[in-house]
Amino acid sequence: MISRRLLLLGSVLCLARIPTAVQAQEAWTTYRNARFGTSIAYQEFFEPDPPPENGDGQSFTGPEGANFRVYAGYNINNETPPSYLAELLADGSHPRVAYKSVQKNRITISGTRGSLIYYEAYIFARDVIHAFAIEYPAKFKADYDPTIRRMARSFAGP
Repeated sequence: MISRRLLLLGSVLCLARIPTAVQAQEAWTTYRNARFGTSIAYQEFFEPDPPPENGDGQSFTGPEGANFRVYAGYNINNETPPSYLAELLADGSHPRVAYKSVQKNRITISGTRGSLIYYEAYIFARDVIHAFAIEYPAKFKADYDPTIRRMARSFAGP
């Protein structure tokens, strides 16, 4: 006969394996922009929004109020990662910065806007700046963090 402790332990282990809504959908796909070559892997629960006419990128809407954008544009002002980060911080759209990193050809910045967490990455490649920006409700941080890490690792220019 199975002891009550063993039965309880088995029940707890089974419950611990029940995924959250975000983790339950593991199907991934890749978006690649035909115009600039920007690409990113994302979970298929994100639905593409209507594409812009100029073909510079794509936005996606996800569950629980999450959304992300992947796009690119010509670096007509000859921005560098430090100068572009300074512009991002000066325009007021990045309150409560929790993390920022400037590398030779990449910027990463994240923080909060009200109840939303934002994460943005920019890649500088020749005369083009590639961008990935996502925001999602802070209450789903634990659910979205693994997804964001994978997306950020996959984000690339041509």
